[in-house]
Amino acid sequence: MSQPAHTSTPNPQSFYTWVNQTWQPVLFTQRSHSHLQTLRLTTWNIDFQAPCKTERMNAALSYLSKLHGDTTTNTTNTPSMIFLQEMVSSDLVLIQEKQWIRDRFFITDLSDVNWGARYGTTTLIDKRLDVQRVFRVLYSPSRMQRDALFVDINIDIQPTESTSSNENRIIRLGNTHLESLVSRPPLRPMQLRRAGHECICVGGSYRPGGMWTFRCVSRARGYEGTEEGFTWGQQLSDRMKEKFGCSRMDKVLFCGGLEVKSLERIGAEQKIWIDYPQESDSESSSETGEEMWVTDHLGLQVEFRILPSVET
Repeated sequence: MSQPAHTSTPNPQSFYTWVNQTWQPVLFTQRSHSHLQTLRLTTWNIDFQAPCKTERMNAALSYLSKLHGDTTTNTTNTPSMIFLQEMVSSDLVLIQEKQWIRDRFFITDLSDVNWGARYGTTTLIDKRLDVQRVFRVLYSPSRMQRDALFVDINIDIQPTESTSSNENRIIRLGNTHLESLVSRPPLRPMQLRRAGHECICVGGSYRPGGMWTFRCVSRARGYEGTEEGFTWGQQLSDRMKEKFGCSRMDKVLFCGGLEVKSLERIGAEQKIWIDYPQESDSESSSETGEEMWVTDHLGLQVEFRILPSVET
């Protein structure tokens, strides 16, 4: 773990691919996923504070592998991106060990060197995508050293009646874990605006002093303020649930040339069984273990349709 050299400015970083039985930096990509029409985004926060993180992370990755199909039978034409939050160093090791990830994804982090804290974000990028750039922006101010992890994807837009040739466009995807709600004064709005400033460049065009109008996926699908839109609180103890209730802590915001095709919550009712340490012969207990939630958050999975034109 090391503090990035510059705060609030882009800090480029490598991304990696599995080749020759090791993870190696990707120097360039030349993917031929022409006329990309859809893109799937999965985002999930895996609580770093609860016990048994390794067991819980293994279960989370097993669940995600089913969502994204078996490596030998998956035939979907929709490339995927997976955003993960509250990762710790041991989680990055587990990610690197999974064969389905080695086969299908680039990864952005081998260690915590790009994080400003002992936990952070990481992104899995479908190998069919043409990755142009990966970088982080450390929020300033941030008491928790939070940041945003961005990936630029180059896509070909299919010709329309008004365009006679293919159009190249950059889609920028940002994975972020904003400051805690207990921060006083609140830092989340400022941090979200900072992340938004990185999204004013799309397709090589820059709008000086401008900002894209962001839309919330759950709002676009009619889930705003409803129980169907809540992603946190359902998987807490009764005491914690009574104290904090349920809320929509996890969101996907989008702008410029995308349309929501589908949205679903993921990770509900995902649990693991933890065995208690074996007791001595002189001690007896009817309880051999307990169930534990994989995480306190539900995740989101969104499929976007890539529009032929960009509207702000």
